Amino acid sequence: MQIGMMNNPRNDLVGEIDLIASHDFDFIDLTLEYPRSGIDVIDKKAVLAKLKESGLGVIGHTTYYLPFASPIDTIRVAAINEVIGTLKFFKEAGAGMVTVHPDSGVGPVDTRTAASLNALSFKVICDEAAKIGLSIVMENVPGPFSSVEPLKTVLKAVPALSFHLDVGHAFVGRNRFRQLLAAFKDKLQHVHLSDNRFRGDDHMPLGAGNIDWTEVIGAIKKTGYDSTFTLEVFSNDKRYVVGSRDKLKELWRSAS
Repeated sequence: MQIGMMNNPRNDLVGEIDLIASHDFDFIDLTLEYPRSGIDVIDKKAVLAKLKESGLGVIGHTTYYLPFASPIDTIRVAAINEVIGTLKFFKEAGAGMVTVHPDSGVGPVDTRTAASLNALSFKVICDEAAKIGLSIVMENVPGPFSSVEPLKTVLKAVPALSFHLDVGHAFVGRNRFRQLLAAFKDKLQHVHLSDNRFRGDDHMPLGAGNIDWTEVIGAIKKTGYDSTFTLEVFSNDKRYVVGSRDKLKELWRSAS
């Protein structure tokens, strides 16, 4: 098991790397998002130098609101190119995988059409990523793409695409955790953890919300998965994410 933390894109990225390294995490879940971590905003040389100095592993994370399911070709292509434009940097930073997020679409786009358009988008991204030795993982998100069937449609259409399980997202609205884990355990490559009260994506510390973490961690461990976990606990007080890391380790040790 490796445990990481995501940088806050509202803060300077070099400072975030220092912060994450100082708390002894195994890797940074490096999100390239605005306002201060967009690919064309950051000082790339300084970030790469700081990553090398820190010794942190890297997992890539792209902007979560890109319109991959737009029915307008030029908009969809722009979203694809936005991700492709980050891949070389992620590779230079030491990443082996990069997360993308399915888009529910707007206007006349229903869920079936959105799944097809996401698949078209992710096929192009996966092909480009493969050229430089990166894999792409798709994260379940609140809404239609927190259910098994739309996600399955995309994953079936793009065999090179793997699955990223966001446990917090799986509990927004209703509990889909068991269904998602059962359906995609063979494609599982990365996990995000945060707590909530089942109404919204609250990004709370583990144990602060309503999720049964003994059940969740036990179920994940039973699949044989033992790789990367990112704690998406969003607070200016980093004691909450450090405490969540300690809780995760305890849960993992006690899980059968």
